[in-house]
Amino acid sequence: MRTEEADPGEDTCDRAARLAHVLDEVAEVLPSQPPIRLFVHHNTLHAYEHLHFDEAVVLAAERFGAEAYETEEAFSRHLDSGRIRPEDVDAALVADGVSDDPRFQGGPSERRLKSTRMQHLFEIPRGPALSWILNETDALHRCHPMVGEEQRRRLCAQARGIEAGAGPASAADAERLVLAALWRALRHHTPTRGATLMGLRPRDVALERVGVDTDEWVNPLLTRVCAAFVDQGIAYWRMPFREAGLYEAFRRLYGQGWGPPHPWLTQLAVELNRQASRGWGPTEVVLSLLDEMGCTEAQWSPLLEATLLSLPGWGGMMRQLELRPDRAPVQAPPATLIDFLAVRLTLDTVAARHALGARHPEAPLMMPAPAREPVTSTEITYEAFVCAQLLGLGPLDFEAPDAAREWLRVVAEFDSLERRKLLHRAYERRHRIVVLDGLLNHARLGHATPLLPRIQAVFCIDEREESLRRHLEELMPAAETFGYVGFYGVAMAYQGAEDIKPSPLCPVSIIPQHLVREVAVEVEQAEASGLRSRAFGGLRHWMRIGSMTALRGGMIAALVGLVSVVPLVLRCLFPRAAERFGRHAHRTIVGHPHTRLLVERADGDERREGGLLPGFTVSEMTDIVADALETMGARDQLAPLFLVVGHGSSSLNNPHEAAHDCGACGGGRGGPNARAFALMANHPEVRVALKARHGLDIPKNTWFVGAYHNTCDDAIICYDTDLVPESHRADLATAQATLDRARRLDAHERCRRFEDAPTTMNVDQMLASAEAHAVDLGQPRPEYGHATNAVCVVGRRSSTRGLFLDRRAFLVSYDPTQDPEGELLGPLLQSVGPVGAGINLEYYFSFVDNHRYGCGTKLPHNITGLIGVMDGHASDLRTGLPWQMVEIHEPVRLLTVVEAEFDVAVGILDAYPAVAQLVTNGWIQLVVWSPSTGEMRVFEGGGLVPYQQESRGLPIVLRSVDHYAGKRGHLECARVEAALQTGAAP
Repeated sequence: MRTEEADPGEDTCDRAARLAHVLDEVAEVLPSQPPIRLFVHHNTLHAYEHLHFDEAVVLAAERFGAEAYETEEAFSRHLDSGRIRPEDVDAALVADGVSDDPRFQGGPSERRLKSTRMQHLFEIPRGPALSWILNETDALHRCHPMVGEEQRRRLCAQARGIEAGAGPASAADAERLVLAALWRALRHHTPTRGATLMGLRPRDVALERVGVDTDEWVNPLLTRVCAAFVDQGIAYWRMPFREAGLYEAFRRLYGQGWGPPHPWLTQLAVELNRQASRGWGPTEVVLSLLDEMGCTEAQWSPLLEATLLSLPGWGGMMRQLELRPDRAPVQAPPATLIDFLAVRLTLDTVAARHALGARHPEAPLMMPAPAREPVTSTEITYEAFVCAQLLGLGPLDFEAPDAAREWLRVVAEFDSLERRKLLHRAYERRHRIVVLDGLLNHARLGHATPLLPRIQAVFCIDEREESLRRHLEELMPAAETFGYVGFYGVAMAYQGAEDIKPSPLCPVSIIPQHLVREVAVEVEQAEASGLRSRAFGGLRHWMRIGSMTALRGGMIAALVGLVSVVPLVLRCLFPRAAERFGRHAHRTIVGHPHTRLLVERADGDERREGGLLPGFTVSEMTDIVADALETMGARDQLAPLFLVVGHGSSSLNNPHEAAHDCGACGGGRGGPNARAFALMANHPEVRVALKARHGLDIPKNTWFVGAYHNTCDDAIICYDTDLVPESHRADLATAQATLDRARRLDAHERCRRFEDAPTTMNVDQMLASAEAHAVDLGQPRPEYGHATNAVCVVGRRSSTRGLFLDRRAFLVSYDPTQDPEGELLGPLLQSVGPVGAGINLEYYFSFVDNHRYGCGTKLPHNITGLIGVMDGHASDLRTGLPWQMVEIHEPVRLLTVVEAEFDVAVGILDAYPAVAQLVTNGWIQLVVWSPSTGEMRVFEGGGLVPYQQESRGLPIVLRSVDHYAGKRGHLECARVEAALQTGAAP
């Protein structure tokens, strides 16, 4: 407790530096989600990647009050459906080192006990519910419903050993007698639970002393303040003093004499003015309030962490805007985490004082954190009681000294968390076997004879492109496809013809240094279109702003209210037709000028536009093209036509639209990157430099065409087709026609997962359904995004071509025969490893605990300030994924299969710590597949362990549709013969 005269002390600078260091460490636990317009998938528990996965999820579950694994109810369904088999359970126990030696004389082993318990996930009632069951039902006198007949007979056989004489008169009496004795034997040795400790925050003090949760007062106010501060132009009135920072704006607004009306805020102006009178900035405020709480420097970290986690979404957004202001949709406010913390601690302190009846800054807010009294755990006894029944153990089996106590200890240690950890491993094991056996069986059956491809196409590694690539190869066996990270090495800030500011189109770990702008080719047409576009946009802006005012809002509602009903009704009832009409009308009125990208900058030109270099030099473009072609293994035998396909997603009334875009493009759409790469690869000077510097000779008759795939409505467009030479027009027309057929099949395959799309619909009907999903105002599931991701294959296309992978695999092109030392593989894994793991793990955590790690259902979501979503009109910013995006997901860690020699893979783990951390700490599952021997090894226990194939059967179909038609759930692998006909690429 500090005195009235005290201030942070003479060593303010040193203490401020130490506080900043602690705050940087604590900030790691906050969500790192950027503004929702640039939603990028990342590992929800990124702050724990230095720990092993199992340790990390447990610690995070304790810290955030979340689930580490799926619930036992979910695992019970997996056991019932055969998704987890008994052999998977036993294998998980063996891998965990569980002994098979008898635990008791003549009794079951620890492995048998745990295996039985994992396969019998009975409910354990809690608190009053258990008391009612024990006192009001026959639970202590009748065997549990899960107990088998053999175990029941074994139990009843002990009745004669308990009751002297002739024994019980009936089987029911015997059962009653044995179970009563078993309960008494175990009850006598019931363990106790440990104590719990209080928290450190002022809110915890108020809650403990007077039963008032001050967060219920503080959070709504702080939410409104933060929303106003970060607003990107939605609000009619901007927050005053915002340019001074959050704390200063808050102090000036709420330090006014008239004060806010809520009783607990009556002293807020006094506190804020006291801080101002002493000349404190946000850092000094935080230090002062920490001193006031009696908080030592050793307690700073837990207290600040608990404080920030009371509203993690808003705290995380302040941190992101502080670190990456360039990612703000319009203009980033001067956000800092220390400002947010100063406001939060000030409000917490004022609220706690009011709740405790204190009116003076000297009032102590902290108190010792006493341990609560331990309580008896009848729940453990009940669980041990049922477990004994399941194994046919009765009271006579626990007559030995300490036998009952040991039994209770083992049951208590094998708690729900430990059971779910092993069940999760069993769940992943079955998935791993299905995939690896499919790959091995496909390889055993052989591949098509490689011929010179007629058309080549590179797609993003995104698992949603797996099906499009497969259908393209089925329709055109002479086509060859590759997979590469979707920004294609073009790290740029991109400004489209209609964009108000550049946006980064590259991984979030890269800050772009180059600006690429889209400009109109025909200036007069562009100027006319621009005038109409600005006029149309100005009218819409005037109407939107006017609708927020009393006078204009009433006039607008009266004038256009009835007129707007017609398009609204049409859009609701006929979304696909209404969208097409609206698009046509917009093009007719506003126009659509022909454009080009400005990708080239002269050598030596260092001028900058907004701090960015305009375009790339020939040397820079050469390196980009060379790196991509060499890494994907496409440097030799280039086809006459080479398509470079970016991807993104467009949907209506979907706040998480960017989450369906390209993660490698920083949550943007990869069409501009593909278009820019194609222009670079076609550049005559780049081709000369490629041959001179990299020995990469692109034939004169090879032409690159950029394209864009919308994964929501499955539209595919090609860029700059007017530049395609006449000699390549026929190939381009063939490619476009084939892609059109492939996209229809792609829509047919993916829409089978939507319950509102009957599986009996034909290809055209499914495409229409996909297009309607994308533009339907009331559609909460425009697409499922990465909800099926589970596998990543890094290797030659020949290993997976013609293999149905159910849109579940990231496909990364890499040819180990051209990279014997792994010089290309290391950087490739360092790039795709974190990207794939980030996507996979965000889906894992958002599925496992959608309330804590995800953002719940979409239904109550409202967008605030173009920054994020809240539940209703005021809540914390919801981070993670909504349930409608993850509901069909299987939460397994990414199974990463790398085609490489074993010594090369081990060398890469030694040379690339970021990759090694993901592998050794179990955030991904690594499998190395030798291209020379065909053997697979799984990374387990710190090394590569030979994989033992379980099945040699693989379904064989002519086309993919023959395998998936009429089915909704996840499907096993299958061999697709149409993609393996003569003419297929290697």
